[in-house]
Amino acid sequence: MDTTIYYFSGTGNSFFIARELKNLLSNTELVPIVKAIKENNFVTKAENIGFVFPTHGLTIPIPVKIFLKKMNVTNSHYFFAVATRGGTIFRGFPVINNVLKKYNKCLNAGFIIDMASNDPKLASYHDATKEKLDSLRIYALNKIKLIQKVIINKENYHNDDKTGITFSKNILLNLLLSRLIPFMTHFISPMVKKYFYADSKCTGCGTCEKVCLSEKIKMNGKKPVWQKNVTCYLCYSCLNYCPFKAIQIYSKIWMKSFTTERGRYLHPYAKSGEIAQQKSK
Repeated sequence: MDTTIYYFSGTGNSFFIARELKNLLSNTELVPIVKAIKENNFVTKAENIGFVFPTHGLTIPIPVKIFLKKMNVTNSHYFFAVATRGGTIFRGFPVINNVLKKYNKCLNAGFIIDMASNDPKLASYHDATKEKLDSLRIYALNKIKLIQKVIINKENYHNDDKTGITFSKNILLNLLLSRLIPFMTHFISPMVKKYFYADSKCTGCGTCEKVCLSEKIKMNGKKPVWQKNVTCYLCYSCLNYCPFKAIQIYSKIWMKSFTTERGRYLHPYAKSGEIAQQKSK
């Protein structure tokens, strides 16, 4: 294989991008990061290596971070990353570059693609209309063509993030939050005992367990149980794929959750089975 794309996707945005990019590149393999972690397969063999994932807490998702720490890229020479997001700023490309530096490599190209948000705990969340989704799809496909060109020519390209949503007009406060939120996402949230819960609408269908990429959810007496000894990947698959919108997020002192009042988001071209396949051996 000339190119291997490692991807992680909770509700389909990044899966859609990875799949469309694969279709435009010859001799390209898609590898789910969750599957690679489960199989302890961290040695890259392709000439070109790509990473496709959503923005989590302004930075890279937990499983992507796990994979990056363990991967061996001795045999690869060109690296690119694609971050999908609902609109917030992204600070993850230097994290990837710092890992590659250990092998005297670098992140040659980094891209950001705006997609519909899958975070209904936010007060600002609203269901994307068909017109909005169609517009985002056209934009994404055009961006993918640019990525294809850059990869084929092995160009250096770095998407300056000047359009991402910030948290405050106060420069110092915004800088503090941009450092604090990634810390909370990667170190505090996985340890919180009560983050998700199933309300009275739960029918025990088991969809949440099926799509849970960290395998944190186990059905017990037709009710989902989030195991304490398993790190949550915070992918929101369980939240968004529940057919009855029964999965909710608890409100915290530092965060009010609006999941009981908001809708849900799934990429129109990604099915639950395709998400669940990421953890299949």
